[in-house]
Amino acid sequence: MYKFFILLLFLVNTLFANVSEDDLKILKDLGIESSFITEKSLLATFDEYSSSYNINYYNNLLKKSSLNVQIVKNEIQNENLPDAVFFIPLLEASFVNQERGKNSPAGLWQIMPLTAKNLRLRNDESIDERLDLIKSTDAASSYLKKYYKKLDKWYLAILAYNSGEGNVAEGVARASLDRYLELNPNMKDTPIIKNYKKMLSDYRITKTGFSNLYDVYNRFESSYSFEYLVKNNKENKYLAESSITYMRKLIAFSMIANRDLFKSIDKKAKYTLEKVKAPKGIQLRSLANAVNMDYNEFRNLNKHIKKETLSSDSKSYKIYIPQNKLELYNQRIVNIKPIKENIIDTKVVENKKTKNENIKQNKITEIKKTSKPIIYVIKKGDSFESI
Repeated sequence: MYKFFILLLFLVNTLFANVSEDDLKILKDLGIESSFITEKSLLATFDEYSSSYNINYYNNLLKKSSLNVQIVKNEIQNENLPDAVFFIPLLEASFVNQERGKNSPAGLWQIMPLTAKNLRLRNDESIDERLDLIKSTDAASSYLKKYYKKLDKWYLAILAYNSGEGNVAEGVARASLDRYLELNPNMKDTPIIKNYKKMLSDYRITKTGFSNLYDVYNRFESSYSFEYLVKNNKENKYLAESSITYMRKLIAFSMIANRDLFKSIDKKAKYTLEKVKAPKGIQLRSLANAVNMDYNEFRNLNKHIKKETLSSDSKSYKIYIPQNKLELYNQRIVNIKPIKENIIDTKVVENKKTKNENIKQNKITEIKKTSKPIIYVIKKGDSFESI
């Protein structure tokens, strides 16, 4: 037993010798207690993803998506978000701006259709702004800040982004109450504790009383810690285990970045994007030709436009071009003509239809009125239906 204690002490001392102030800052920025740096599951995650194989794998992903990486990196800096937020698109979508299906998440941030609606991102048959590189990144940033304002810790905001605010609020409320009762077992059967337990039970059954979750959490927050939640999560199921793993990975990836192992993070993109207005009804291929761009490359910058032609439901729509193409675009856009649509006058169609129906009805009436038999001579090729 003594030898085991000495070995454990050695391992802890070795770990702290390798822990930098930057590593502790990751936890501080996220709102996680510094003691979590020694949590064994975090160390295991760090060891797994800091292997040579994984470093090379993720560096290649970052290298292939250097433009997307740069956009997210700039957003993190401009909005003063924790550095760990940068790795959300890496875990969510491998930094690839993609769509998996009609009702599936899409974009760098893998935003669901309903969430897109709440974020006022357009998503219809013509446009899907979840695939708009800049607009979706701005929206995800706003979403995270909204959760941070309510939960007061960045790691809780990220967990809410990953698994839903209700799941996180309920989980941390239960964990904070459980931890409080561990420290104060004599309070277990008091009326106030029974009332708080009932609040939590009612929410799990009926999904009502959402504000009560925050009441419980705020009341016992001083007893709660993320480390406690992680250690007791399998037994008490505070959160989905996948959400705990998600947070561990974000921290581990941030620690790896602190060691300057993700070289491709700072790889300069081929160009920076410029947002410009394009008149409605213009073909995307015409826009690509105007700025001398490969069509597939141009489409890759503008995946949010679903069709080959810009929507006609507004005066103009914003597209992305390389910044160094801006002058060329401004020179040539005036000469690009939109496609003229065949406009069908429904009133004319209805009038013609009514007129034809009247003519047909009159012929039938005339036939009915005649008393003479109709004699028809059968010709070659006739059928009963044609006669």
